Amino acid sequence: MSASTAPQPVIAQLVETMRALAGPHPGFRPAHAKGLVCAGTFRPSADARGMTRAPHLQGGPVPTVVRFSNANGNPDVHDGVPNVRAMSVKFQLANGKGADILANSIEGFVARTPEEFLEFLRAQLPDPATGKPAPDGVPKFLASHPAAAAFVGRLMQKPVPASYAQTSYHAEHAFLFTAADGSRRFGRYHFVPEAGEATLSPDEAGKRSPSFLRDELENRLRTGPAAFRLLLQVAAEGDPTDDPTALWPADRPRVELGRLEVTGISPTSAQDERRLVFDPTNRTDGIDLSNDPILLARSAAYAISYERRSKGE
Repeated sequence: MSASTAPQPVIAQLVETMRALAGPHPGFRPAHAKGLVCAGTFRPSADARGMTRAPHLQGGPVPTVVRFSNANGNPDVHDGVPNVRAMSVKFQLANGKGADILANSIEGFVARTPEEFLEFLRAQLPDPATGKPAPDGVPKFLASHPAAAAFVGRLMQKPVPASYAQTSYHAEHAFLFTAADGSRRFGRYHFVPEAGEATLSPDEAGKRSPSFLRDELENRLRTGPAAFRLLLQVAAEGDPTDDPTALWPADRPRVELGRLEVTGISPTSAQDERRLVFDPTNRTDGIDLSNDPILLARSAAYAISYERRSKGE
């Protein structure tokens, strides 16, 4: 299944509401506006072939484009502001094709459907009379959406990353993986940093330079690549595969799919930011979409967003 089940007006309203919340930043994404594009190489593990027949997981190195970002819609946001951080990876395949993984520093997602996500975003919009959001807008939404409240709780408890290279990243969506022998299973991606996790208190992070995460990564890469293990968390029967707010139990098996090395920051990172689209529905044979309505809406939302920013809007 590849088409969105959400009405197009809802998807357009999502993009416009995110743009309204971000403020006027022509040429930038309405979310994850501050980013950093890097080059990397992925090497599949021997176990990956048992999970899927996808070509980039069969052996041999695969060139990748990696983007680290802050979920904020302001491209000038200080790196010390607590928020979701993300890592997006584009596997560059034969014939100019690609496969993408998008993962965040907080597990899960805040909404189950595009309509629910739109309700959450609108609860944050300023009241025209006061210029500020209604004080009870978000609390009322969270009170009636316990999964969203749990997500926000995880976010509030998360310290600020000290390094993009020392943060774990988790894909919200489940995908269906098919191996060469025809066996199938649902799974979710997780990137685990080989250097371990490192965090800062908001107070300490706020005293650092506005782009300290870029500075730190630049210095780190002078001595060698930043490495992540790509793990696939395999669902058990009955685990929800169409609900990004629902976390699977921690004891579900995790199979190592390979190792990602981030080798350098792109010298054209700023230009790359404008042209690149990372879309989790970009996948290959051996990896299929789940019926997650948020996942199925993302391509249409990205298309609207890309068109707006490519026009300098």
